[in-house]
Amino acid sequence: MDKESIFVRVRFDVREQRHEEFEKLVVALRLQANDELGTKSYRWFSAEDGSYLVIEEYADSAAAMAHMERAAVLLERLTECAAVGSVELHGPIEPELREWVGSNPQPTTFTDFPGH
Repeated sequence: MDKESIFVRVRFDVREQRHEEFEKLVVALRLQANDELGTKSYRWFSAEDGSYLVIEEYADSAAAMAHMERAAVLLERLTECAAVGSVELHGPIEPELREWVGSNPQPTTFTDFPGH
């Protein structure tokens, strides 16, 4: 595991009658993430109750920001289909990403544990 990596974990609860649209958007986001140089991993998981979870790994804060900027329209449409349950960021968070975190009420940041 790269010590500079940024990990993002987001849980979504899809609104009724929006599952098909949500899943189409997830596929579009995955395809887009495949072409991003700084995106190391972008995996989606689902639960039977309509909850979805994405776990993302980026080379650094700049790559995470680049993904969010490139995916802005798709991410906005995604949040129209689902409520965001939680957002977590893990790793060395650079100032630009920290500013984004500060402008959004839900994210929680976790820095590397001392000694790593």
